[in-house]
Amino acid sequence: MISELARFILKRCAVLAFAAGTVLPAFAADVPAPFGFAWGPLDKIPKPSLALKDANVTVLAYRREGLPVNELADTEAVLLDVCKKEGLQQVSWASKALSSEEATAKLAQLVALGVQKYGDAKPSGEGALGWENGRTEILRVAEADGGYRILMVNRGPDFETCAAEHDPASDQKLRTRWMRRIDFPN
Repeated sequence: MISELARFILKRCAVLAFAAGTVLPAFAADVPAPFGFAWGPLDKIPKPSLALKDANVTVLAYRREGLPVNELADTEAVLLDVCKKEGLQQVSWASKALSSEEATAKLAQLVALGVQKYGDAKPSGEGALGWENGRTEILRVAEADGGYRILMVNRGPDFETCAAEHDPASDQKLRTRWMRRIDFPN
């Protein structure tokens, strides 16, 4: 079932897409990874704040102050999931803690950009809005302290191959890792 917020955002984005007069074509293999990265093997990466190994995936985590780029305002963290054979196949983004109003405005802004880039969004099984068969997803989550965060993920063309090797060897599915909060050590 779609939440009222998701319904509002979908309606608003449909109006924006209609007003723009065009919807861009579906996901193609040549769509670049976010933040200037490329899908596949990484030649050069900025030093991460934290690196974790999970089965066939190395997770490179960047805090707000150590981010490789600062394209998105309100960023708290960026995670790169680098697969042993396929290279970079998942990029996750988390906003800093926001008020309800700030989170609603940021989510509407990002969904509108997604509609411009990928076309209409559809609800996913996890309650997120998604594009391109789940290659890009976005979600607003409530924090224990009453704040909210926006979470977003982009997946590469060889994601399913990497996930098929990862998931049986890990306690969490690669497809849903982006929805979990990462706690950085002090």
